[in-house]
Amino acid sequence: MKENRFRYFGEFEKQEKVIISWSNEESMINGYSIHDVMVEVIKQVSSQVDVILNVNQGCSVNACREKLINAEVDMSKIKFTYFEDKLRWARDYGPDILGDEDGNKLLVNFKFDTYGGEFIGGPYSNPSEKFGPHMSIELGCTNIINSRLISEGGDREFNGNGVLMTLLDTEVKKRNPSYTKDEIESEYKRLFNLDTVIWLNKPTFDDEQTSSGPLDIIDDLPIYRSSSANGHIDEMCRFTDTNTIILADVTEKEASELTSARITKERMEDAYNILKDVTDSNGNPFNILRMPIPDPIYIDVTEDEPFYTTFKEMNSKMVIKTFDTYDKENNHRMAFRVQPALSYCNFLILNEIVLGQKYYQEGMSLSIKQKDTEAKKVLEKAFPNRKVIMINSLALNICGGGIHCMTKNIPYITGRKIKEGNE
Repeated sequence: MKENRFRYFGEFEKQEKVIISWSNEESMINGYSIHDVMVEVIKQVSSQVDVILNVNQGCSVNACREKLINAEVDMSKIKFTYFEDKLRWARDYGPDILGDEDGNKLLVNFKFDTYGGEFIGGPYSNPSEKFGPHMSIELGCTNIINSRLISEGGDREFNGNGVLMTLLDTEVKKRNPSYTKDEIESEYKRLFNLDTVIWLNKPTFDDEQTSSGPLDIIDDLPIYRSSSANGHIDEMCRFTDTNTIILADVTEKEASELTSARITKERMEDAYNILKDVTDSNGNPFNILRMPIPDPIYIDVTEDEPFYTTFKEMNSKMVIKTFDTYDKENNHRMAFRVQPALSYCNFLILNEIVLGQKYYQEGMSLSIKQKDTEAKKVLEKAFPNRKVIMINSLALNICGGGIHCMTKNIPYITGRKIKEGNE
């Protein structure tokens, strides 16, 4: 890295704050509370750093505060903000703040089109695009550099030492088709002062656009994606330090059982072949750890649930095959079946802990519990000096993202001389 230049910090470096946007909805499918997941994440995050909790218009601040107090969250660590945010994914459009050795801060500001599902300036895209600059000013960072690129934080992984990993299919074809790969790479190097951009080709198959059709067909019944980010690297491949990468892994058995698993395996092996041949800024090869993918979990949606209306509206051009089944016991019609955005790679790194995702609940297959255990062991190997805490994130995954997606890390930025004097 060049001296006295801004850089984007690795998530594994020291952090000062984490931004979280409170969900407008308590739940999208009956029995799966988004707020319960968020409260547990906030409780764990606030044990490490201060939390900036954004409460959107229409949400009850008092109800949010009450939930946190009931969970015994240290409210002195919570600061509330009130910027408009119709989504809940601070990772993607929250402030991307860089720092230099003198303690100066710089915001890199991108365009946003709601994951390729809307136009720039649309009803969801417009407030989200404003969120980062608003929050940056709230944090005292008023130095801003703008980019014409459309990009989301969930599709950018940094090692803190001049290397960015991202997805070619997402950044070029899906978000910026009027630009070439070389043009986008040059822009990223300019914005983030990078030495290297590692281009992986495609995301996991279940992270494709929801409207692209069924994820799998089982016994003639289509399984749909509940929602997705339409191609983010943080669902499949992460830096855990400057030289170590975690990459999702699909077994041969899994690939033989599901079409989606077979396609994802092909993509992950392609990613592995790229990663094993690249080096960091010092010419060293990366240490690659493989992370299992979760066992599939399918959820039946009924017509009386909020998710039903939202899903139908967002995927109005897709022909959705519905059940012809009426549940007399619960007095509602079964509509269709979905798989949430499941991932063990969507973990959050904090100063002394790592928050991972788990899925097992009583009554589920024990293989799901086994996978949760395997994933925790991988994280413990990658983070030997941090405590790994697994949180059941299924309710949040129904909405298309996870624990990493709902959070935005703000690094501890201070001048080298000041930092050395304080430590």
